[in-house]
Amino acid sequence: MSSPLDVAAANAAGAGHGQLASPLPDGIALSAHKLVEEGARAQLLILPGVVRIDVRPLPDGLQVVPRPLGGTELGWEVDPTAVTDYGKTALESEMPAVTRFRLAFWGGSEPLAGRLLVGYTTDDRHGPTHFVGHAVIQQVHADR
Repeated sequence: MSSPLDVAAANAAGAGHGQLASPLPDGIALSAHKLVEEGARAQLLILPGVVRIDVRPLPDGLQVVPRPLGGTELGWEVDPTAVTDYGKTALESEMPAVTRFRLAFWGGSEPLAGRLLVGYTTDDRHGPTHFVGHAVIQQVHADR
């Protein structure tokens, strides 16, 4: 069985979406950017067999949708240390706007945890939103 942190598999799965994957000690980094029309949902990042991160610009904000893959279970939350503009619309938020999440995965071959950073810019003409995503996912060790 291959590792869920297989860089070659992540690069192949995300190639059509402009994703780059890089190895880290006990982990992987995923990065991509994409223009998405308002109301459309698009894949931003993917780690095969673990998670797919979709984004969708909305008239009053954005939606980030992490979808577990391959029987993996997912826990996620907004990083409480992140500076947020909750209560403001996307157009009222400082640009580029940034959201941060903490992620945990279990039920696969090994428990994983990480963080997700999603930045975006939009304008008042309701054109496409430019998303930038970066995730770092690592193996969970008992001593960490």
